[in-house]
Amino acid sequence: MSPVQAKTGRQPDVVIVGGGAIGAVTAYELACRGINVTLLERGGELAAGCSSGNAGLMRTSHAMPLATRSNLIAGLRWMLRRDSPFYIRPRLAIVPWLLRFAAATAKRRVEAGTRVLRALSKTSLQLHAAYLQEGFRTGFEISGVADVYETITTFAAGYQEAQHLEQEGYQVKILDAETIRELFPRMSSKIAGVILYPGDPHCEPHRFVKEMGAAAIAAGAIIRTGVEVLGFERSNSSVTGVRTSAGDLHPGEIVLAAGVWSVGLAKQLGMHLPIEGAKGYHVDIKKSVSDPRVPMILNEARVSCTPLQDVLRFSGTLELSGLDTTLNEVRVGAIKAAARKNLGDFPESQITDIWAGLRPCSSDGLPIIGRSEGLANLVFATGHGMSGLHLGPVTGRLVAELITGQPLSHDLTPLSPDRFRLFTLGRRNGLAS
Repeated sequence: MSPVQAKTGRQPDVVIVGGGAIGAVTAYELACRGINVTLLERGGELAAGCSSGNAGLMRTSHAMPLATRSNLIAGLRWMLRRDSPFYIRPRLAIVPWLLRFAAATAKRRVEAGTRVLRALSKTSLQLHAAYLQEGFRTGFEISGVADVYETITTFAAGYQEAQHLEQEGYQVKILDAETIRELFPRMSSKIAGVILYPGDPHCEPHRFVKEMGAAAIAAGAIIRTGVEVLGFERSNSSVTGVRTSAGDLHPGEIVLAAGVWSVGLAKQLGMHLPIEGAKGYHVDIKKSVSDPRVPMILNEARVSCTPLQDVLRFSGTLELSGLDTTLNEVRVGAIKAAARKNLGDFPESQITDIWAGLRPCSSDGLPIIGRSEGLANLVFATGHGMSGLHLGPVTGRLVAELITGQPLSHDLTPLSPDRFRLFTLGRRNGLAS
């Protein structure tokens, strides 16, 4: 164990399990309200999981559930292609999740989910901006995000989408050749078009989590790394203890914000969370003066490119392969190929890091935030998929409001863990089956 801050003898009011973006912001929001909070992270530092390696993009304009008809069709079509942007490893264990995912692609559910995510996204970006004004150095910047299209067909579809989003009030700019050369000096001349969404921000993922963790400590939170949660003690509908590798804790409230690892922990309490680990990758290369000036999405390859403080980060792929965290060289190669095709070649020696991490994807594409009827003092804050960094601030705020009894800034009903009640593990623990 390597504690960030020494533990006091007093039992915490709240224990947060998980030290990613969600956990760090929640610790900060609770500590700012005077709550005695302890955060437990099993890794050696905060952001030891998927929070450290994501693209850092926060696209309010494109906030919608992962569970859409087009994604379902693409996933099934690409199932046998190991280098595809969306890969589903065939296995029996994923069938129930896929069936729920398919059900969630109904038009009315996608539309309802999109409204929820856009409302959450708007609030979360306001909080990201507020943190910046408070002096938090998270790398938050509203520089826009560009969609890059290689073919006339995909550009036409992107243009139609842009017109629709512009009618909804989002900023849209179709870039001319001169602006493309200015913003993307190395861009291939063979692209069909680029559409910029000027209002979409980004930030530095690892810096964000570290900064929020430091702010939480300054506000009075205790953060303990290298501590693994082994199980729970339960009495009727309350969790009375948290068993850890560093001893037992007996908080009044528990927040489960452990990403994909929340599934196994929830299972010990008789709760089944339909969450799959969606593995994503990044390839970081050394920065150069000819790097893109703003982040972009290479749409055909579904690879993002984000200029960060020290590197140019290419991120991509969504691989539903359980809890496997190994690097797949074929998928890494696909990201490199997309980068070279659109921005020109670079030597392997320019690569500074190759990373893979698991994003917690719920079966309906919405995060899981709130209490379950059968677990009175447990708050879920997981299942954010690829939007944990994006929705971290609003999630932390909502959890803090819920625990302290403040009016909720958003309705948690569509995010409730009890929307999955039909899939809980049985009645023996007081939960519906």
